[in-house]
Amino acid sequence: MPNAAGGGNVEDVLEMKVIQVHPDRCVGCRLCEMVCSLTHERECSTTKSRIRILRDEECGNNLVSLCMQCGDAYCMEVCAYGALSRDSKTGAVAVDPRHCNGCEACVLACPLDSISLDKEKGIVFTCDFCGGDPECVKVCSREALIAKDCDPASEERKSFRAETSKALSELGKWRTESTKWTAGPDSD
Repeated sequence: MPNAAGGGNVEDVLEMKVIQVHPDRCVGCRLCEMVCSLTHERECSTTKSRIRILRDEECGNNLVSLCMQCGDAYCMEVCAYGALSRDSKTGAVAVDPRHCNGCEACVLACPLDSISLDKEKGIVFTCDFCGGDPECVKVCSREALIAKDCDPASEERKSFRAETSKALSELGKWRTESTKWTAGPDSD
């Protein structure tokens, strides 16, 4: 659904920006979460961060979860209010708070669990790529996060989304069966 803020399809964006994630480099310091929430919400809070680090306590692995800026953005397709669109500069999914009513249809549609509801504001939020210069990438000294231009239809992107989705699915099972995975200290 195209609008003034940008096109509804990824093809409407000339250059797609993404944050490439290298989970094997992530040490779980959560500095990316803190700078994200501080930049967007003026407070350090893992629940208000657009990026999440989930830790496998049993094996010591970290899963980095953030919006992958899907080519076929299900979140945008299900929004009946036109609150989600593509930023014409970065290609990131953008939330228009004037149109979002907090129904969470987009939250449920996201296969990567990358959209959250701000309960205080009653609207959703997701990674907006910080206008093209993501703060989380700047503070990641291990280069687990790298900003780059990308073809959203590339096999590399599709493969990474599938791997992340699978890991998050397993995480969902573990969350109900054990305490193997943990999120930040102020997470639900």
